[in-house]
Amino acid sequence: MRKTLFVLTAILLAISLGMAACAPQPTPAPTEPPAPTTAAPPTAAPTEAPTEEPTPAGPPDLTGETITLYHFGDLSGPYAAITAPLIHGAEDAVKAINEAGGIYGATLEIKFADDGGSIDEAVAAYDRFTSENPNALVMITYGSGEAEALAQRFAEDKIVNITAGLSAKAFYGAGSGYTFGLGSIYPDQLAFTMKFLSENWATYKPASAGDEIKLAYLSWPTAFGQGGLTAESRAFLADLGIEIVAEETYDVSPTADTTTAILNAQAAGANVIWTNTLAFGPAAILNDLNSLGLRDQFLVAGDNWTMDLATYAFLADPAYGVGLVAPFPYLWWTDTDNPGVQYAQGLFEANGRPAAEHNVGYLLLVAGVDMTAKAITRAIDTVGYENLTGEAVYNALIEMSPFNALDGVLQVDYSNGSRSPHMSQIRMIQGGPDKFIVIQDWAETPDLRPAE
Repeated sequence: MRKTLFVLTAILLAISLGMAACAPQPTPAPTEPPAPTTAAPPTAAPTEAPTEEPTPAGPPDLTGETITLYHFGDLSGPYAAITAPLIHGAEDAVKAINEAGGIYGATLEIKFADDGGSIDEAVAAYDRFTSENPNALVMITYGSGEAEALAQRFAEDKIVNITAGLSAKAFYGAGSGYTFGLGSIYPDQLAFTMKFLSENWATYKPASAGDEIKLAYLSWPTAFGQGGLTAESRAFLADLGIEIVAEETYDVSPTADTTTAILNAQAAGANVIWTNTLAFGPAAILNDLNSLGLRDQFLVAGDNWTMDLATYAFLADPAYGVGLVAPFPYLWWTDTDNPGVQYAQGLFEANGRPAAEHNVGYLLLVAGVDMTAKAITRAIDTVGYENLTGEAVYNALIEMSPFNALDGVLQVDYSNGSRSPHMSQIRMIQGGPDKFIVIQDWAETPDLRPAE
């Protein structure tokens, strides 16, 4: 009986458990969300498409525009033969720039006026050019007289003057500031050369000379001719222990007689002659020294323009040029490994220029136009063509500094208030034409800008 009850109970319990398993299960209570982490939440998706960076504008297309350069100098007066290669160098350089596409497509034009060597005519040319173009950017001048006479006008009208007239007064005189040179100012050249000679006097002095340099300044009575002598250069020479024992002038003429000036220099005990002239100027001294039989008593030196093929055109004998010493603030045609010299040579040949113009003037103006075109290009990049002014070109020349014009034909630095290059070589003629031998490699010149 007990056994039967036990079996019955087990069966009832199994049936109960099976029914419980088949019954619906209650839904579990929701759990708390996890606590947020300390990491920053992801950035919300933007409601608008992101703005793309603007694509930089390319160079402007100035096709159809004209940018005019102006220049004036002597093509009918005493400097005509000297000025012509300068003018032709500028014209050929402009032509080449245009053939290469101009400045962003704009044509570079160059207009010339012959001033006959007259300052009044130079001023008249300036007035004419500025009347026809009130926004003239750049004018090129070739003489110290023109550069001095117009220095204040250039500054007042904010027109850049690129000049071969390396006058300290034009660059730094009262009211100036827009005149930039294609070489060192003449006081710097004189000081640079005389410092070199004082340090190497035993090597270069005439056989009859003593241990001290006695200087005679024989030159033209013009702004150019007297350009080497300033209060600053006189003080510099005095500090070197160099005495100026004679100051003489002679005519600006291919037929000038320098005999009296030379004999006065000899009587004063001079052993070095400095002449701030060019072409027939140094030739007159060298010819007369040889005629007098006095060439071996003097070391003859002069400004950068004295050492040039133009001088040979007026020498009675090419051998008379041997021994001439001059500062050389640029390269020369014989520096054929330089790309800038190669470029200038190509222009010279392509334009059929005569051998007589294969001189420093042509080479330097090719470099000067190259420099000017680069400054105008930089000004356009900075202010835009529509805002292009002489002031913008002025700023560009300073911002570009220091730089090499025409791949180093000319080394330029117009920063820190300087408006002339301060790097130069010194060369000596040691043979026939083109034997302009470096005796002092590139070095910095003294800075003898006038005190303000």
